[in-house]
Amino acid sequence: MVSAVRGFRVRRRAAGLAGALISVSVGTTLVVTPGLNRSTMGIVFGVQFAVQGVLQLFAAQEARVARPVRWLLSAGGLLVVFLAVAFFRGHADSVFLLGLWTGFGLLLRGFTMAVSMMPSSVRHVVAYDDLLNALIVSVGLFMTAFPFSSLGQLAYLAGFALILTGLVEAVGASRRRSRVLRPLH
Repeated sequence: MVSAVRGFRVRRRAAGLAGALISVSVGTTLVVTPGLNRSTMGIVFGVQFAVQGVLQLFAAQEARVARPVRWLLSAGGLLVVFLAVAFFRGHADSVFLLGLWTGFGLLLRGFTMAVSMMPSSVRHVVAYDDLLNALIVSVGLFMTAFPFSSLGQLAYLAGFALILTGLVEAVGASRRRSRVLRPLH
């Protein structure tokens, strides 16, 4: 029993660090690489959302939450994976659609993470998780609400947002000690 709990904690920390690494990597790629075209940016966003969706699916299967919350997490992870497939298939063929789908993916991820950590299923509040959720939802709302006029604007904003969310996620995952993890009912 104890080794299973320790294994869960290690996997949760590793999943958080892996998600942070992919967010920072994709964000850095978007900011540093000038002149990306729509299809390349779609592939870059597709990779980011595919990895985040799969990590969310793993987290949903290992989470000790009520069944409806686990279903919500799984549904959110599946929708993010389907969104990644849409990016890979080239369904974001304009700057507006690319920004809209990216914002929608971030909103979906932030909302499902926030709902899964509602007070009914969580005893302790970890500030890093709340900050991360607020940051992801805010960036998703901004990217969905305001259209972008160029790929450069979208790349810089999304890149810096992904770097920032990745850093917050990395700090939260690395500073989380096993006794500070949110115990779930």
